[in-house]
Amino acid sequence: MTAVLGEGARAPLSERGRRTRDRLVSAARSVFEERGFDATRMGDIAAAAGVSHGTVYTWFPTKEDVLHGVVDSVSEELYEALSSPDLTDPIARIDVANATYLDVHRQSARLMEVVAQAAVNDESFRAVLTGLRHTHVDRVAKTIAKLQKDGLASVDLDARISAAALCAMVEGVARYWLGDEGDLAADAGGEAAVISTLTALWARSLGLDEHGGT
Repeated sequence: MTAVLGEGARAPLSERGRRTRDRLVSAARSVFEERGFDATRMGDIAAAAGVSHGTVYTWFPTKEDVLHGVVDSVSEELYEALSSPDLTDPIARIDVANATYLDVHRQSARLMEVVAQAAVNDESFRAVLTGLRHTHVDRVAKTIAKLQKDGLASVDLDARISAAALCAMVEGVARYWLGDEGDLAADAGGEAAVISTLTALWARSLGLDEHGGT
């Protein structure tokens, strides 16, 4: 995926400019995650990055542009978490994918909360969140369709509906039952138990055990 700058953001014109912009983006992520979108001011970002107010505005005319820059900086990591690992065994692929998703969610959950705050009044951030979910569902749907074609998954299931339901399950567990919102991992005997249970639910839902998955 190619990162897309916020509408008002400038692309760096030099190596020095790129370093300055990267420093601003890194500082901005910390400030946004600490203060939230609404409470963050451009001056907070400038202070965290150790630059003048004018330097921030040189690269990012608005606070929304800064947040888009932050999201762009982690977009490759986020989309990588939505990719299917290159493994031949379908259940092993699902297990690795679930573990990766939970790990990346842990690292980016607070940032996504900030984006959700911004999305209340800004359609562009709603598009960011929708795009992530659609990409996740689309990729999983293609994987399910391929498993069905290969005779490894139940063919009586709608691939896209199945993908949406399974992705929602993993997202819900990650958002509401792990980390600050809950202690499911502790109750279940560790995150490995959570991952193995999610994987078993995927495999049974898709009929992988019955159709040759191991």
